[in-house]
Amino acid sequence: MSATVIRDQLISNIPEIQDNEKLLLESISICQNYNISGTDFFYKWEAKKFSSVDAVRGSQIVPFTLAAAEDIKKELVNELSKKRVKEQHAQQKRSEMLAGMMRRNHHSASRGSNVVSGGTSSRSGAKMAAPRVSFKGPTDDKKKRKYRYMYEKISERSEILDERIDEFGELIRDHYNIEELGDPCSTSEEEIVAVGRICNDAEASSSSSSKLAEGSIFLESSRMMGSGARVALRFSPSLKLRGTAQGAGGLGLFHGAIVALRGKNGGGELFVVDEILGLPPLTVSSEPASHKAFTMVVACGPYSVDADLDYKHFGLLMDKMSESRPSVLLLLGPFIDSSHPIVKTGDLEQTPTELFKERLIASLRSFLKISLDSLILLEPSIRDILSDHPVYPQCELENPFLADPRIKMIPNPCRFSINDVIFASTSVDVLLHLRSQEYMQRGQEVDPVPPVSPESSGTDPFTNTCRHLLQQRSFYPLFPVPADFAADVNLDITHSEGLRLDPNAEEYAPDVLILPSKYKQFNKLVDATWAVNPSSLTKGTYATISVPDTPRTELKSRMRCEIAKV
Repeated sequence: MSATVIRDQLISNIPEIQDNEKLLLESISICQNYNISGTDFFYKWEAKKFSSVDAVRGSQIVPFTLAAAEDIKKELVNELSKKRVKEQHAQQKRSEMLAGMMRRNHHSASRGSNVVSGGTSSRSGAKMAAPRVSFKGPTDDKKKRKYRYMYEKISERSEILDERIDEFGELIRDHYNIEELGDPCSTSEEEIVAVGRICNDAEASSSSSSKLAEGSIFLESSRMMGSGARVALRFSPSLKLRGTAQGAGGLGLFHGAIVALRGKNGGGELFVVDEILGLPPLTVSSEPASHKAFTMVVACGPYSVDADLDYKHFGLLMDKMSESRPSVLLLLGPFIDSSHPIVKTGDLEQTPTELFKERLIASLRSFLKISLDSLILLEPSIRDILSDHPVYPQCELENPFLADPRIKMIPNPCRFSINDVIFASTSVDVLLHLRSQEYMQRGQEVDPVPPVSPESSGTDPFTNTCRHLLQQRSFYPLFPVPADFAADVNLDITHSEGLRLDPNAEEYAPDVLILPSKYKQFNKLVDATWAVNPSSLTKGTYATISVPDTPRTELKSRMRCEIAKV
């Protein structure tokens, strides 16, 4: 900062200084030497002035003198010295840590691999066990998941959205043996089957906040099947629902839902829907033949109440984990919530990283000292202040546990397997978003799909909401994101491949779908998938999943999903 600017700031804040050129020059010199502005210099003088005895008593006005400038200079010297000592200490710790890692790597290379699944390795008397379970995570490259955001092109977005409609068009054709799909915008006297995306009209949807309502529902086709145009929908009074869940009596519609409709456009402006065709469900994998036993605990943030950052609930959870010692502990963010009142005001005595290490990492390491062969999975949230990738799909957090194979960082959302049991999880409250935007269209059921169990009946609203994700094959089928939840989901359409429930177009449903929500906690069997909402740990609940040694054919009936209290 130039001397002229500093001079102006000093004179503006301390008017009497302009009458003492020597004092003014000394003050400017201090500001330049210690890289502070004239305004910051004034603030330090104010702090000293109000802390003086005379100012407290209010007996007189404290003048700004050369001695006062020297006091400020001494204070700046002390601050700089403390900062340097702290930096040297941190550098020393980093050097010691690096040297320790190099020694461990050298020792491991000379001894070879001495870790056996379920066993322990001896290294200078220390014990480190391999996880007792087999874990398989995302197969794509991390660089692909850590993409550059805010670089979306309109052309790329439209191509991705079109490809999704065309993909579902092929699914519908194969499932219902339809020779050809039609264009809903073209006038025709014959019934056709059209596949497209549910939306509002252009004016309403531009605000992304208008909920669907009767008379304002439109269908948007792809450019291949309908020139990408939108047409208004009118549902027949005798509307039929074919191939939908038995007992539902209707079908939930929302922005972004891909649907198959049978009807005709008699006048060019309206497509009259006589029948809604249910989307084909994801199939269940028949492999492997059997599964080995394991236990799993699932907890979701926030982990500290709004009144403080003591992480009391997390401490209670880890106490229980030390007693039960589950095979797998899955923790979903936010870990340091950016919407926490204390974080929002910046009233923190530590950096978020220091808070994370002290409140969370230390407890996790203590747990692994007791449960040597457990596996810990950490999945971030869009609201995590620790993440430098606040978009959806979201890359995993940086791993501070590189030397410990028992702690894994996974992306949000993520599909992974434990002993070949397939899990799918996300920290986004998609249930709340869907339920707030859903419009129920009633109709007469035709050839409904019977439930696999009484719990999977179409009469349960939350079961139907979870079924949307499975049928739409997406962790987040809404488009666009509702305006009320825009802060929770910064959706990147061009990378929506990371939102697929069936990655690489594998037509297999997950065995367990983990969907934490503000709604009351639940565990429900949805078709062939267990859907689990552990709620948040601050509400005092988490989920436990127990799988015994079992053949694949009996997995659903023998798996136990329960909601527990801290």
